[in-house]
Order: sequence, then structure tokens, then C-alpha cells
Amino acid sequence: MKNKTILIFLLLLVGSITQAQDVLIKELNNPLYTLPDNMPLQTKLLWAENGLLRKTNLFQVDRPRELELRTKMLQLHQKLALGTLGLMFAQGYLGFQLQDATTNYMELSDRHAALGKVAFGSYLTSAMLSYTAPPALRYNRKIDSIRIHRWLSIIHFTGMLALPYLGEKVSGPHDSIKSRDRALYIHRGIAVTTISTMALSALIIFLPF
Repeated sequence: MKNKTILIFLLLLVGSITQAQDVLIKELNNPLYTLPDNMPLQTKLLWAENGLLRKTNLFQVDRPRELELRTKMLQLHQKLALGTLGLMFAQGYLGFQLQDATTNYMELSDRHAALGKVAFGSYLTSAMLSYTAPPALRYNRKIDSIRIHRWLSIIHFTGMLALPYLGEKVSGPHDSIKSRDRALYIHRGIAVTTISTMALSALIIFLPF
């Protein structure tokens, strides 16, 4: 009788261990516990199994927590991006006013420059939140609104990096009016392109594809 009891206990123990292993395997194969295999390059560099953040031992693979962190970071990214877009529109308005300014030129120029610095800082913070966020649950291999959003971000990111330099070129000394007008033309063209792609990038997120 005692031997039968021990045998039954051992069978139950083996069964429970096997069941626990099956549950663990299911969890590891569950998308909530695995990393997507088609992450964007910057996400892969940071969050892949051998990514930079994994090597710090501060961020082991914990997908539920990572997805929660990702949601918070992207929500803040969206708010900052909309705020930055508003600042860019205001700065652009002042820029067009500068063209015909006379006695108040320096005042408008100072406001334009101050708005530019705030917008630039806000933009970089927003971009950092987006580019360093943990990986999504999955990434669509087809062209969708999120992928187009990322493509557009390359354009307006490049434009934002170029605008401070182009602004200095406009306000700096020039050999002739033609030289200044050319610098202003390039600066304005890049600014309009940057603001337009930022606005389109924000709107395209809401498209149902």
C-alpha cells in the first residue's frame, strides 16, 4: 500500500512538471513573450536579444512590461510631436512676417529664433521617445500607415537637423542681396517641406490601413 502511494505521488509529480513545462513552452511561443523578427534597425540595435539595452542587464526580455512602457513612450511622443508642430507653424508665420519687417525686424527675429530653439528641443525629445521605444508586439511586413509614418520621419528629421544651420546662413553676412535671397529661398523651402511632412506624418497615423 505504501509503495502504491509513493508511485501515485511520483506519477502526479512527473505529470505536474510536464504540464508546467508545456505552459512555459506555450508562454515562450506566445507573441507576448517573444521578440518580433522584423524590428526596425534602431529598435533591433537597442532591444534585440543582444541589443545595447539588453547588455546593461536593466532590460531583460519582459514583453508585457515592455509593451506597457512602449505605450507610455509613444503617447508622450505624440503629444510632444503635436506641440512641436504647433511651434513650427508659429515660427513659420513669424518667418514670413520677417520678410516685410522694418522697424520691428529685430524683435521678430528674436522671437523667431527663440521659437526655433524650443521647437528643436521638443522635436528631438519626441524623436528620442519614438526611436528608443521597446519593440511592438508585431510589425506588419506590408506597407501600412505606420511604415509610411516612419518613412516620412526620415524626411522631417533631416529637415529639422538642417534648419538651424540654414537659419544661420540667412542671418549671417552676405556679399550681395542675391546671395541672401538664395539662402532665404533654401531655408524657406526646407522649412515648408519639414512642416508639411510632419503634418502628413501625424495625419497618416489615423488612416485605416
